[in-house]
Amino acid sequence: MNNTETNRPFWRQGDIYFVKIDQQPDFENAKPVSTGIIARGEQTGHMHRVSPSSLSAGAALVRLEEAMYLRSPETGATIVHDEHGPIQLPAGFYAVLNQREFDGLAWRTVLD
Repeated sequence: MNNTETNRPFWRQGDIYFVKIDQQPDFENAKPVSTGIIARGEQTGHMHRVSPSSLSAGAALVRLEEAMYLRSPETGATIVHDEHGPIQLPAGFYAVLNQREFDGLAWRTVLD
């Protein structure tokens, strides 16, 4: 876990960030991501994903317009990837963000 300048806790796995948020997003109007896949690597096909056991325990991954959110149940949620170690997220709500970088001309999403 890390803290940003605003003291908002976040976790990182490769190029994906999980930022703890205070309020529940509008899950009723969101599109569920039932596979639990957060992102798929362009080159390798490896995936950042919510573990099946976490989904079974009540974790929920959703898309709301262009944003992605995760609900981690009371037991927490495990995020897995073939090349990165698993991370454990405590119970709560998270904004799921791709890392971005500036290449001198424009901002772009970092791809794993």
